[in-house]
Amino acid sequence: MPQLWRNPIHAVIRTGGKQYRVEAHQILDVARFAAEAGSMVEFSDVLLVEDAGEVELGTPFVEGARVVAEVVEQGRDAKILVFKYKNKTRYRRRKGHRQAYTRVAVRQILGGGREATEIEEKPRRRPRRRTTTEKREEPVLSEPGAITEGVPSLAATEATVEKAPATAAHTDRTRKASQPSTETMGETSGAGDAKPTRRARTKTVESGE
Repeated sequence: MPQLWRNPIHAVIRTGGKQYRVEAHQILDVARFAAEAGSMVEFSDVLLVEDAGEVELGTPFVEGARVVAEVVEQGRDAKILVFKYKNKTRYRRRKGHRQAYTRVAVRQILGGGREATEIEEKPRRRPRRRTTTEKREEPVLSEPGAITEGVPSLAATEATVEKAPATAAHTDRTRKASQPSTETMGETSGAGDAKPTRRARTKTVESGE
């Protein structure tokens, strides 16, 4: 009976001081290392390889084994708060931290003596350039003109609009507001100079009877 399925190859690699269990076509985040997105990298520190139940253990690494992966992106993890506190000393320190990581996609796991198949690197995406070609000017359909025959024009002109003559009452009000009358000026000046007369005090005599 033919084998309809096969167990995937697993491996344990070490990078950035940590160990990861990986398999083909897996995406994982590892400690950040210098690499550009889209480039291919190899992890040679392979501690263990498992293929169809056969386990090959290294001492400490498996000879000739390596893991080929593709760099997906360089990123930073979510922010965490580190808070330090000491009792009865008024010591409090709060600091935020975002851990940097490199996201990789495992492409091949090669045991001892296996050769890697050629994997084409994905070309980098070029930024879109704005086209400088002039746009075609499409003819604009002329709209039918408005019918103005027989309709009286409502536009106001200098000939039709005349200023209304100023009324006599309006001129009197403005004249009174601008020039105060002489009567009121005389009254106010006289009132300011003259002092009010004082009333004579009357003494009341109380009889003792």
